[in-house]
Amino acid sequence: MSGTHSNGRADSTTNDRRTFLQTIGLAAASTGLVGTATADPESGESTVNERDADRDLVALTHGVAAGDVTATTATIWGRADGDATIHIAYGHDGSFDDVGYDRTTVDPETDYTGRVRLEFLESGTRYRYHVWATRSETAYRTLRDGDDGNGARGRDGGREPDSDGAGKNGRGPREDDSLETGRGPGENPERGGQGGNGPADGDVPDDLIPNVVESGTFVTAPAPDDEASVTFAWSGDTWGYGDDPIEPPFPGLRTIAEREPDFFLYHGDTIYADAQTPAGKITEDTPIDDALEIYRDKYKEMRDPPEAVAERTNLRELLETTSVYTVWDDHEVINNFAGPIEPLMPEGRRAFREYWPLDRDDGADPGESNRFYDSFRWGKHVELFVIDTRQYRDPNVELDSKTLLGEEQLEWLKGALAGSDATWKVLASPAPLGYPSDSWATPADRTGYEAELLEVVEHVRTEPVSNLVVVAGDVHKSVVGAFDPDDDGEFEFFEAIAGPLGAPAGEPDDLYPALNPTEFFAKGEYANFGTVDVDESGETLTIGIYDEQGTEQFTKTIHADDIDAGTGPESVDRVESTFDEDGDGWLISQNGGSNHPVYRESGGNSGGHVSDEENQGGVAWYYQAPFKFLGDREEFYGGSLSFDVRQVQIDRQFDAEPVEGGDVLLANGDTKLVYEFRGPESTPGEEWTDFEVPLSADATWINLTSQELLATEERLREVLGNLEALRIRGEYRSGDDTSYLDNVVLSR
Repeated sequence: MSGTHSNGRADSTTNDRRTFLQTIGLAAASTGLVGTATADPESGESTVNERDADRDLVALTHGVAAGDVTATTATIWGRADGDATIHIAYGHDGSFDDVGYDRTTVDPETDYTGRVRLEFLESGTRYRYHVWATRSETAYRTLRDGDDGNGARGRDGGREPDSDGAGKNGRGPREDDSLETGRGPGENPERGGQGGNGPADGDVPDDLIPNVVESGTFVTAPAPDDEASVTFAWSGDTWGYGDDPIEPPFPGLRTIAEREPDFFLYHGDTIYADAQTPAGKITEDTPIDDALEIYRDKYKEMRDPPEAVAERTNLRELLETTSVYTVWDDHEVINNFAGPIEPLMPEGRRAFREYWPLDRDDGADPGESNRFYDSFRWGKHVELFVIDTRQYRDPNVELDSKTLLGEEQLEWLKGALAGSDATWKVLASPAPLGYPSDSWATPADRTGYEAELLEVVEHVRTEPVSNLVVVAGDVHKSVVGAFDPDDDGEFEFFEAIAGPLGAPAGEPDDLYPALNPTEFFAKGEYANFGTVDVDESGETLTIGIYDEQGTEQFTKTIHADDIDAGTGPESVDRVESTFDEDGDGWLISQNGGSNHPVYRESGGNSGGHVSDEENQGGVAWYYQAPFKFLGDREEFYGGSLSFDVRQVQIDRQFDAEPVEGGDVLLANGDTKLVYEFRGPESTPGEEWTDFEVPLSADATWINLTSQELLATEERLREVLGNLEALRIRGEYRSGDDTSYLDNVVLSR
């Protein structure tokens, strides 16, 4: 917060700032700084001489921010230029008839950053706040006739709450008091200043207003039962990527600020720690002792870049105009990191906490907790669920079942989604659910996170969770789609992906076929952001995609009845893929040359079919079933799985080792059951060959994950009851091979 920074609105806000500062007693008058500080008899704090007050001020260095706003709270962030007490005064934007005050001390332990949680705010209200810093632990008060000398004492000096609900620790609202509880109203300047002691607005020269004060605004969320419209914007991915960084300024950040959304969702990769920028570069070889300062410098340059690079990034301008919910992804630490095994993660996490206004752990002071996931209610119609897909994830190695969220976060998410009565549930996932990446939907030859994705999708379908809309980033494309994983003709959720704002963008790929997607829009190779608008009635939610200049690229309005709330798993007798229209979401597993089978419109048994070829040799590859075959299929115990297969050549046949998957594999977590065909017709011919697999313990199902060689009825039912993977062997020939699949039927 220095005199060199300007957001272009200084002239228009000077009068408001002057009026506000007079109200709290900080503004200067012809006799000096009037009432800047007062002695506190109870705490023993010393009085600051009026003439010394100006010299007591400390510069603020990197702007201000408000974040994690609720209907009654907000967290304010600032950074001082050295050891200091950071002060926040706040009130209704434009009126200043109800002024609150709070403060916190900062030191090198947090790189001089600090956060203050404002409480007892009014819902659905725009607030303006002012932030400044002092060397002393001065407390501020309003100027009023008959003041008893008890000035504001901030978080550590407030009195106990009274019966009228005044808060403790300097944050309780009172209707008849000054700032001594942290939120008492000051006199309205239009009624003659502060009780006759304060100067009128026109009596304060502009050059005597402290220029180290930074200001911002935010809107509190509507109360949970309020019928209210909600609008927000989201994007991410700013500054630096690979060897060819994208440098500021970033027009998209300013464009978003000009739209004045209720809040901004900064959706991951807020810095690129592992890209070369003036602040440095994190690599796997960076010493842990050096990493923290590099991370901190990355956040600083995102707010104030070096003059040689750009005058500004536009991030400070955005943060001054609205509140932010900040999500981290991989580049806040290092590319594609997995938290539990990444040695640099604690330092990256610490800097992330220090430089954002986070408040996501009940009972913890802002920023002190490592928990980044939480939900935020915005009126009757919107609840935002913010999740962390990095801190708890298993590494992306060859495991059949891995966690992206960790057990505790996963259970929280499922419970929070099911328990929400908001009309629209908006899930802020840094990485998409329905677009292939290194997260939820990984390529088929690196499976694992799909099992957890299936668990989330099944939960949404069976609880039921109504009107789920996912907003995501990470992949540097803008894509909007909807998904019907159970293939019942109704969508279970919509997903919109936006970004980047300041990193290279690529061309979009296909949506994840196993979720049975419908694509409405896809565009790459440009900087962009997304918006969500929910109308006051809650009947509609509109998704918008815009380029960095604000030009509309796509909009889609969703009605509340467009998304299937789900009624639990239907009792069906048959699940099938005949491939007569498309590839039906099937994938290829364990084939180094392909992840999706080739769809062929004719030549099947009969109609269309899918196929794939392999020239790697050595290991059998498999067709992998889409989500509609998976989930709770225990009722199919005693039924069968049938399918048709053929191959181009039938020489050089080989038996697949059971550990590789046999001929058919069923899996639930670490439990793998394998079936092998025996006899002269155990391999497909050059014409279509029909196969049928009994889903019964009377058949020979091999249990690869138990000391019991053969699966019992209990174990087979257990796997079918939560079926996470179904694979059918596609390769039977050693060497180059082409295989074809048709008419897969699960029946009971």
